[in-house]
Amino acid sequence: MDHRIEVCWNCPPCEVGGRDMQRNGVEPNCWNCGGPVVVTARPTLRTGGSPGTR
Repeated sequence: MDHRIEVCWNCPPCEVGGRDMQRNGVEPNCWNCGGPVVVTARPTLRTGGSPGTR
C-alpha cells in the first residue's frame, strides 16, 4: 500500500484555498497570486492496494 501526503492550505489575501501534493519540503504557493499560504492540514491519503482492505 502506498501513501501520499497532501497539503491543505488557504491564502488569506485572496480568500481562496487549495490542496497540493507535498514536494520534498517545498511549501505550496497560492495558485491565484503565487504568494505564500497558510498550511491548515497535512493529511496522509492511502493510494493503491485492494479496495476494502486496511
